[in-house]
Amino acid sequence: MEGEVLTDTLLARAERTPDVVAYESVDPLGAVSALTYGQVASRASALADRLASVADGPVLLACPAGLEYVVAVFGAFLAGRAVIPAFPPGTASRQDGDRLAGIVADARPPVVVAPQRYEEIGVPVVLDVPGAEADGAAWSRATSGGDIAVVQYTSGSTGRPRGVLVPHDALAANTAAIVERFGLRPDSRGLTWLPPFHDMGLVGGLLTPMAAGMPMRIMQPGDFLKAPLSWLTQISETGTTHTGGPNFAYDLCVRRARGGQSLDGLDLSRWQVAFSGSETVRHRTMAGFARRFAEAGFRAEAFLPCYGLAEATLIVSAGHWSEPADLDTAVSCGTPVRDQRVVIVDRESHVPVEDGAEGEIWIAGPNVTPGYLSGDAGELFGELDGVRFLRTGDLGYLRDGELYVSGRMKDVIVYRGVNHHAVDVETAALDAAGNTGRMAAAFLVDAGPEPSPVLLLETHGRRDEALASQVRSAVLERTGLRLGVVGLLPPRSLPRTSSGKIRRSTARDAFLGGYYDEALPGVRAALTAPSGPPGPAGGAPSETTTELAGMICGVVAAVCEAEDCRPADNLVDLGVDSVRAAEAAAVLEHALGLTVPLETILTVATPDDAAKALVAGWLATGQAPGLIHDRVITAGAG
Repeated sequence: MEGEVLTDTLLARAERTPDVVAYESVDPLGAVSALTYGQVASRASALADRLASVADGPVLLACPAGLEYVVAVFGAFLAGRAVIPAFPPGTASRQDGDRLAGIVADARPPVVVAPQRYEEIGVPVVLDVPGAEADGAAWSRATSGGDIAVVQYTSGSTGRPRGVLVPHDALAANTAAIVERFGLRPDSRGLTWLPPFHDMGLVGGLLTPMAAGMPMRIMQPGDFLKAPLSWLTQISETGTTHTGGPNFAYDLCVRRARGGQSLDGLDLSRWQVAFSGSETVRHRTMAGFARRFAEAGFRAEAFLPCYGLAEATLIVSAGHWSEPADLDTAVSCGTPVRDQRVVIVDRESHVPVEDGAEGEIWIAGPNVTPGYLSGDAGELFGELDGVRFLRTGDLGYLRDGELYVSGRMKDVIVYRGVNHHAVDVETAALDAAGNTGRMAAAFLVDAGPEPSPVLLLETHGRRDEALASQVRSAVLERTGLRLGVVGLLPPRSLPRTSSGKIRRSTARDAFLGGYYDEALPGVRAALTAPSGPPGPAGGAPSETTTELAGMICGVVAAVCEAEDCRPADNLVDLGVDSVRAAEAAAVLEHALGLTVPLETILTVATPDDAAKALVAGWLATGQAPGLIHDRVITAGAG
């Protein structure tokens, strides 16, 4: 079905194999729901009929990850509408909430597909996703290729998020390229926990399986964070052949399987492609994962490092991994996929460079975006020999046809005539910090008598001059850069994108603006007056919440490896990020036998606040006060 837009592919599969399972979803208890090709076509067609009565414009999707998201995407496609992948408010951070508001203001969608009306989304029409009542409905006809399929808002690691236009024919070309490079077949089996509002989760996780004609099982992203090894359990139980995620996912699995924990019953031998992308891919991570899970049948050659970006629909290059002798070298992201041209050009002259020389990565092909929704392309495109290329803004080099990605152009520190990649500096610092390190941002400040390289490093449990000195020495030894400032900050101090990447330029602006003066007294004294962030708030708990708050303190101290945790301590300062919040929620849920929502731990300020919010939530769902008290006391005593 190569060359078809995906709606044509859906209807063709629904006609030929209506009862074959296309998508499954699995909950934390292992319960599975499924949709056949016929059900997807019928439910999507019913939604398309509803959209026909709505004013023209893109469709905002604010559904949870799962089967409804699939139906919503194809329903919009069948209606001839572009989709704007988003997420339900209330389950996201404040930063993500601000981003959602920005998306709505920029795109002005006339309709949102969501399970309910949200006050945070000021869109006039709200439609829910048709369910079983629509099964058997007549199928709509697909929109023609060339129209816009997706307006994919970037995570904004280098600036304000913008809506990338992805035409149907670009989507068809890129999914076909993924099918070919990943070796997908109808008898392959996929598994995804990736958020569908990001390009890797939407294009790779939900749309490529339709192009391949293979079944895809969907896990909730939060379920993976709370229990990363459940991903591997699902791979084992279902015989998954193709699944993956960012580098941190593999690190997290190794952390959870630390020590001598038994892997009995875990079978990863059928895992053929373990793709890794979306963030910097590291040899050490892949080597560590391969060693830890070799006894479960995982083969190191299954790793497939990838490079891509939303402006290229998703994938640009990919290739299977082999472990090098030096784990600190750059990782090859393989050769370009079919019909993808990759050229490395000099950053200033824009002339192609020789093999092995670093420059800006330029790409051309049928999967490249025509531009942004706003029409503001800026310096997005360049021209070589009459061909228009996308200027990715990424640095890298080609060696023997394989692409190596170095970092972002804006993330190069040019100091005393030498180029230093910020990611290399940050990696050296985090390696030196060990388990205390969380996130780092390296940049150059040119505000004093001479430019000064600055490193801001999040740590927990330790922020002293000895660690700063250790980091300085490690960075100097590994990169040759002599840091002028090493600022040690509490966890979650540095700005991140919605996908968890560091915002270096925003961190630099915050540093120069005095945001970190309270945490780093005197460091920026020569530049401006200090203006630090507000401190945490506290509160007075009841008898049950007092006991629960104490229990939460113990769990938080354990998962964050903190020396102490008190009810009024700020969770962020203790090191509670999304991963550790998920760990804490999983431990509490197991101990109490009561639901502990991940978003509760993520959105409260202190253990005391978490206890109050949890008790209030349990009471609101009908749990008896006595039962709650007994569970808390029993768990605390245990």
